[in-house]
Order: sequence, then structure tokens, then C-alpha cells
Amino acid sequence: MTPSPCSPEGRASAALLCLMMLLILFQIASRLGFMPGQIWTEELIRWVWVWMALLAVGEAERTHQHLRMEMLPELWRAPLRRTVYRLIDAGTALLALYMVWLGTKGVIRTWHDESVTLFMSDAVLYAALPVGALIWAVRLLLRVTGRAEAPGTEAA
Repeated sequence: MTPSPCSPEGRASAALLCLMMLLILFQIASRLGFMPGQIWTEELIRWVWVWMALLAVGEAERTHQHLRMEMLPELWRAPLRRTVYRLIDAGTALLALYMVWLGTKGVIRTWHDESVTLFMSDAVLYAALPVGALIWAVRLLLRVTGRAEAPGTEAA
């Protein structure tokens, strides 16, 4: 069973990639003298990149694109392999939920800090971590509970 080609986090990551490319082109054009240089573009590009990357973690998990060591587990029987992978996914989900907690603390800590060039709270940038980690944890927990297909179980 192949994962669906579209998901909310995948679409959002793709849209952010397109936005980032447009911002880079705009920044290059502004440096060529066609228009005054815009100092906010560099910081916004970094913010868009962070959001894109952290949203893409959930999409990579959904489509089984994360690295997974399979040499040794391929030698095991299917029930043992599934059990070990479920334990790994459960542990990783706990780690992701811990990242949600740490990221939330970062958002709260930076709530009143203002970006240098974007005139908005730095918490907008720091919110990418808890949002992305929560999506990642949900994807992992869906797999642990059997509601999503685990990689390597197609031929099991």
C-alpha cells in the first residue's frame, strides 16, 4: 500500500518551498539595482526554511523517507521485526513529544521578543518546532497503534 501523494504538511512544505524560491529571486533582483534592497528578505527566507523543514519531518515520516537501519531486522522473522520497529517508533514518538514541550517553552519565552526586520514576535519562528514535532509524533503514534502502515511490513 503506497501512502497517499498529498497530505496537509506535504502541501504546506511544498508551498513554503515555492515561497522561499520567490523570496530568493526577489532578493537577488533587489541587489541588481532594479529596486531598492529589501533587508527583511534574508530573515524571512530563514524563517520560511525552518518552517518548511520542520513541517516536512511529518511528511517524511508518513511516506517512510526517514533513514532506518534494516540490515539486521531483515534477518528476523516478521513478528519480531514488527515488534522491534513498534518499540522504536514509540520511543521516537516520546522524543517528539518531549520536543513539543521544549518548543512550547521556547515559544512562551520568546513571545515578547520582536524580530529585527520583520516586526513580529520571534515566537512565530520558534513555533515551528512544537508544530512540526507534534505532527511527527502523531504520524509515529498512528503507526504504533496500527492505523498507518509500517515500512518493511509489506512482504511480512
